[in-house]
Parts: sequence; C-alpha cells; structure tokens
Amino acid sequence: MGFISSSYNIRLLKMTFKNNLFTLVISGLFILSFSSCVSRLARPEIRGIIMDYHRNPVADCKVGETITAKDGSFSLPERRYRKFLLSEMFMMEAPPLMVMERIEKEGFEPDDIYLFNRYGGGISRGAKHHIDTLFLKRADQQFDIAALLKDKTWNAGLTKNADTLYLIRTDFNTHCKTRKCQIFYDKYNELTDSYSLSTSARNLPETITRRSVNLTFKSDQTFDYKQVQNYRDGHKSPLNNKGIDSLQASGKWKVNDNKILQLELQKPAIASQYRLAEIEDYKLMLIKSGI
Repeated sequence: MGFISSSYNIRLLKMTFKNNLFTLVISGLFILSFSSCVSRLARPEIRGIIMDYHRNPVADCKVGETITAKDGSFSLPERRYRKFLLSEMFMMEAPPLMVMERIEKEGFEPDDIYLFNRYGGGISRGAKHHIDTLFLKRADQQFDIAALLKDKTWNAGLTKNADTLYLIRTDFNTHCKTRKCQIFYDKYNELTDSYSLSTSARNLPETITRRSVNLTFKSDQTFDYKQVQNYRDGHKSPLNNKGIDSLQASGKWKVNDNKILQLELQKPAIASQYRLAEIEDYKLMLIKSGI
C-alpha cells in the first residue's frame, strides 16, 4: 500500500512539474512578445532632385514633409516602426512596404513618389533609395508635338480597334518614375501583355499572349511600324504557322495645329486623326477624333 502511494505521489509530482513548465513557457512567450519588438521599415531614406521639363531645378517644392533647396534637391529621412515579436512570428514573413509622398508646388501639376516592395518592411536599418531626378509638369506647360515625336522611337499599346493609343518612349523607365508614370505604364501594359497583373478585361485577341509595337517617327514625315506577337500554347500564327510572328510596315504622319496627330498606315489598318489627350516628355495618350 505504501509503495502504491509513493508511486502515485511521484506521478503527481511529474504532472505538476510538466504543468508548471508549460505555464512558465507560455508566460515567458507572452512576456517576451510584449517586452521584445522587431524594427520594421516604414520608409527608406529618399534623396532626389525635382526639375521642370526644361531641366530647371524647382526650388521650394513640397516633397512629403520637406521642401526642396535652390538646386531642387531634397532628402526624406528613414522612418521605422516597431512590432511585437510574437505577432511577427505568426506572420512568418516580413510585411510589405508601400511609400507614397506627395510632390506639389503652386503652378505645377501635383504628383507622388511611389515605392512598393512586397517584403520591404523587413529591410534592415539604414535603408536608402536614391531616386535621382523627378520631372514636374507646369500647369500651363506647352509642347512642340512634332519635335517630341521626330527621330524618336515609341512603344505603343493599342486598344482592339486602335481607338486609343498609349505611347511610351523607349527610355521611359529611366526618366519617368512618379506615381502618375506607374499608373500610365500599367494601362500601357494591359494592352501589350495578357499576363499583366491588371484585373481589367483583356484587350489582346484570345490567342495572343503578348504584342509589342514600336513606332519610329522620322523627320521626313514617315514612320516605321514594327510589331511582334506571341501566341498561346496550341495556337500558331496564320502568317507563318509558328508561335510567334512579326510585321513591319511604313506609314505617314503629321501634326495639325499642334493638337491633332494624323497617322496613315495601310497594314495593319491605321488611318485616323488622334487628339492628344495626355502629353508628357516620355508618354502620350492618343484618342481617335470623334470619340
């Protein structure tokens, strides 16, 4: 009887020890979660220069919470925040980073610095982003459309009936870096890539995955049209019975009253006047006249 009682007491002590150990571990984790935090990135240090379209620095321009100097330069300090360790452990990955800083000055069209990184919140302290030069458009900005087009190559995204054209210069990504640029590029990309992240309806034919179109405007009022199309698996081009085809053609162009662009091309058929709905140094939106 004494042996049974002794064994029972030992088992009871073991169970009590395990329960106490479990309680200690849980308590320790809670204490650790509330006393220990991890540092997350809210905004890297951002440096850059604001200029107008004539390459003149824009002084006293508000960028986020700061103001540009006489040479157009600005600097935004790094920002960080702290999160409880336990909550971050449950997430199993670093949080995303999204930065939106307003750029504005009287007499100019406002824009935004926009940065996004899916796991950027986990970047360590000391993060820097040198944005180089950003261009701000004056509210009364005037453009010489013929000079803007002449001797330059533009990538084009066309709607199904070529009612609207989104044109970006081949050096677009080097010079156009603001939020407005990103929005414009997304619209262009919808018209050239069926795998675009956009949720809008596809504009490419069902059998085509990608279509690139290049327009090179020449000083003699002619332009070269180059098109490359990639077809979905199981589909082939009617031109060469392959999964990819290309088309090259030449047309004529002219600008009427600096507001209307006339394009004439036999194949593919583009013979319309387009009004310039949006004009920038590195991006143009053309809408067929009458729409």
